[in-house]
Formats: sequence, C-alpha cells, structure tokens
Amino acid sequence: MKNIMIAGVVGLSALCATSVSAEYIDPVMEKKLVRVCEAIKSDSRIRLHVAIKRTGVNARHLAKGLVCNGHDPVTFAALNNANKTGTLMASRLNVDYQELLAKL
Repeated sequence: MKNIMIAGVVGLSALCATSVSAEYIDPVMEKKLVRVCEAIKSDSRIRLHVAIKRTGVNARHLAKGLVCNGHDPVTFAALNNANKTGTLMASRLNVDYQELLAKL
C-alpha cells in the first residue's frame, strides 16, 4: 500500500511540475502585431484595417488574443483615447464600448 502511495505522489508531482512556456512567435508576425497595436493607438480605422489585413489573422481572433502593453485591444484603445478604433475592435468582440469607458 505504501509503494502505491509513493508511486501516486511521484506521478502526481511529475504532472504538476511541468513548466509553463510561452509560444514562439515569428519575428515577422510579431512586428505585424506591433503595427496593429500602433494602429489602434493612432485612432485611424483605415490604418487599423490595413494592419489587421496584413497579419492574415481574422479580426475577431485578433481582438480576442492580442495584448497591447498588457491590455486587450479595446481597453488599450480606451486608455489612449482612440475612440474610433476602440469602437471598431469592440464591435468585433460584441462588447459595448461606452459601457467599458464608464468602467474605466
């Protein structure tokens, strides 16, 4: 019984000890994503549309997974007073931009 308990503890600790690693991002793709963040900050809907198009990623997926300076794209736009691009990104996520502004 003792051997079974020890084996269980060793097996469980091996599962829990896995390290968390960030996924590798291609430097070219990283540069494209940085341009999307810059476009959000610029408050230009056209510049944002072009930047998203160049990434080759769906705008909805981009809005869900992109992080700009530690914030999601909608919050990042709100913090930088970029209401046009914030509204655009909020519409992609089905989020009420005005309600988000009220919370900030």
